[in-house]
Amino acid sequence: MSNDHMHMAPGIQRRLDLLLFGLAAAGIGFFWLHGDRIVATPWDWPTVIRAFFRLDETRGIVACPLGRGLITTLQLVLWTFLFSAVIGFALGIIRSLSGRPLRMLGAVFVALTRNLPPLVLVFIVHYFLSGALAASIDWQWLTRLPGADIFLPGASAMPVFVSAVITLSLYEGAYVGEIVQAGIADVSRDQWDAAASLGFSRAAALRLVIMPQALRFMIPPLTGQMASLIKDSAIVSVISVQELTFQGTEFMTSSGLAGEVWLSVTACYLVLCCGISLIGRLLERNRTWT
Repeated sequence: MSNDHMHMAPGIQRRLDLLLFGLAAAGIGFFWLHGDRIVATPWDWPTVIRAFFRLDETRGIVACPLGRGLITTLQLVLWTFLFSAVIGFALGIIRSLSGRPLRMLGAVFVALTRNLPPLVLVFIVHYFLSGALAASIDWQWLTRLPGADIFLPGASAMPVFVSAVITLSLYEGAYVGEIVQAGIADVSRDQWDAAASLGFSRAAALRLVIMPQALRFMIPPLTGQMASLIKDSAIVSVISVQELTFQGTEFMTSSGLAGEVWLSVTACYLVLCCGISLIGRLLERNRTWT
């Protein structure tokens, strides 16, 4: 079945997204304003807000614990998205166009990764694959690269950060591979025949004719997969990656502000996922690139 039939009409989907976002925002707003009538102690929102960012007279805007967690989550999502896209597109092309042995290897990788609990995959990669690698690398040189202070955590956090990126890239890459394979399959076989009749090689036909059309089918599920990546990133808190969920847990323990912290963390994830959905809708609407 074509992906066009698997998704609701854009107008209906957009209104549904707005409705869900409005309901979630209304729920968070209600607890923000009236939650102290439900819980035993009054809300302490100023403390939680200051735990994100504060203004310093000499250093400007300074990230505090929850702010650092949010930044680490964004860094993690950025690098995982890039590597999972490479893995996924390679898998999708191999499973669509390669010979039987490579197709079988790709299918085995996807089946193993998708049917393995992500928590188990985190432990396998971190303790058995990344541990020895991380111990043998001097991460200081990465901190001296241009833009490292924006796109990478500090050198001391790099070993677990790399483990998390590898784990999530493998896990998300398996799903991206399925999306790419389905997108290529949705392009009519006549397009391959037309490209061949014009003298295109199979690789050139894929790059210049098939893939631009397949992207049109891939954008909606890829958008959903990136939103899933944002949510899945929370699982790497178990290996002490100091992303938003980890920092939320630490700050809740030290401050005792459970409700305020987790409502704030929920709002952050909601905004990030809705932002990704909005970008996907804009890309889907503007199809001049296909």
